[in-house]
Amino acid sequence: MYICHTILYHSIMWKENLYQPVEILIRNHEIFPIAEHQHSFFEMVYVKTGTGQFYAKESGYKVQDISYHENSLFLIPPETTHCFTIETHSEYIFIRFVIHYVEDYIGKYIAEVFRSPSRQAEILLNEQDKNMVSSLFDFIKSEEDCKQEGSNYLQQQWLNSILVIVARNIAHNAGVKDFTTKETNTSMYMLQYIQQHIHQPELLSTEILGKTFNLSPSYIGCYFKRNFQETLQQYISRNRLKMVENLLLNSQMTVKEIAYKMGYTDSCHLVKSFQKAYGMPPLKYRQIHPDDIKVKQ
Repeated sequence: MYICHTILYHSIMWKENLYQPVEILIRNHEIFPIAEHQHSFFEMVYVKTGTGQFYAKESGYKVQDISYHENSLFLIPPETTHCFTIETHSEYIFIRFVIHYVEDYIGKYIAEVFRSPSRQAEILLNEQDKNMVSSLFDFIKSEEDCKQEGSNYLQQQWLNSILVIVARNIAHNAGVKDFTTKETNTSMYMLQYIQQHIHQPELLSTEILGKTFNLSPSYIGCYFKRNFQETLQQYISRNRLKMVENLLLNSQMTVKEIAYKMGYTDSCHLVKSFQKAYGMPPLKYRQIHPDDIKVKQ
């Protein structure tokens, strides 16, 4: 559970960390509870209602002071000193993420767009994308207000779509006509395919991937390593365990049921893999993280 902090700032700038790859927060304020601060992660801020001022200073020299209003959108990179000053009651939707989340779930070319040092904190969208992003944030808020089975999954798909739309507009505003190539599109679809079938290991062999993406099975491993800096099996194993973690913390399924759902040969195999990655067995992890994550990868 996220707690808003009210802190007196003296000589040391307060920096907030993120303890999961991605998180959604919805907040209403008459007075913003945090003064100037920094994050160790990226934060996208959508102003659903309200007016005020947004201030940001990067690397001690680049200052931005912007009036915000309903539908304003900001992308704040790590290590950026920033703050909000509220004029009228404001409702914000925050998407907080680490760059590796973008690399893993969308693609490294999108991550590179976000890393661009030249872009402004305020994100200017074309009219069509502005309406689309507004609707996606409405969907996210609606699910957050009334959580039910599948809400986390839906929210993740919507926030991923927002990230892609924002990256597309950043690239366009920077004069990049085509920020993806045929190869990066192939790699993006390969990641999506793997995530879609992460519980079906029989569909993730190099032979099946080769047929699906018109690549030689013997080349798949090299292709994946070149694009994502880790082996195909490392990526599949890591993402299966992320899904296991999600099910442990957001369902009442037994370890045996999770093992069956995620395509492990048996529960012993799951337990062994989980212990190696997380340093403890699944049930112990569930016991000590009962309310740890609001929105999971």
